[in-house]
Amino acid sequence: MTVMSDQLSDKNRLISLSEAARMYGFSHDYLRELARKGRLRAQKVGRDWVTTPANVEAYIASRQRRGAYRNNIGN
Repeated sequence: MTVMSDQLSDKNRLISLSEAARMYGFSHDYLRELARKGRLRAQKVGRDWVTTPANVEAYIASRQRRGAYRNNIGN
């Protein structure tokens, strides 16, 4: 496997919403609500939600495009 395919597979691996929350600084409840509303691409496996790092990053990018994300908060 090349470095590029390692990075791609890492971005597409399934992670729990708890892991995604730790990785990206969101709360688990917030990500679960986004998944439930369809704003974050995720799926339910049993009683748990899972997503991928790529899906979380796509959600973050969509927040920036909509203007719902501001870098200057607290400055």
